[in-house]
Amino acid sequence: MRYDLDSPADEPATNAASPAGAQTLSPSRSAVSASEEQKARRMVRLLILLIVFGMCALFFTANFRVVVIEGDSMEPTYHHGQRVLMTQAYWLFGPIREGDVVVIELPGGARLVKRVVALGGAEVPRAYWGPAIRWMGTRVPTNHVYVVGDNLERSEDSRHMGPLPMTWVQGKIVGGYSVKP
Repeated sequence: MRYDLDSPADEPATNAASPAGAQTLSPSRSAVSASEEQKARRMVRLLILLIVFGMCALFFTANFRVVVIEGDSMEPTYHHGQRVLMTQAYWLFGPIREGDVVVIELPGGARLVKRVVALGGAEVPRAYWGPAIRWMGTRVPTNHVYVVGDNLERSEDSRHMGPLPMTWVQGKIVGGYSVKP
């Protein structure tokens, strides 16, 4: 078989072993086909990449939220105006545990960002006892969470409100960043 890329396009390339009357593709035609095939492969790869990216974006928007810290009850960990990333996908980061920072939505719609110090069934550490301990005791009820702010002097939390139902927990804080003015 002869492969002469400089031959005129009018001349058909022939194969001596081919049956009489059969024509084979010219090298320029097969080069065009290969080029088209490469373009098609690139397009398929791009389409797959866009689908994967779209699915990741959809997963992120469905399971993560940016929450803005309001007030100074979580200082020095988080400051007023700081943005934090909250997730509802606990299976990615593990269940809510003591020491985690969570976002709680109260029935009136207000949101609190507080640290978990005791889960349902656990004793509240003595350092976090407040007026609510008198009427609830020192053990957190099942399916409730006892939360406090890191800045104890300026925090309205479970010491005053008592343990909060787990159904009020909107998510777990998994990251934060500050935006400088």
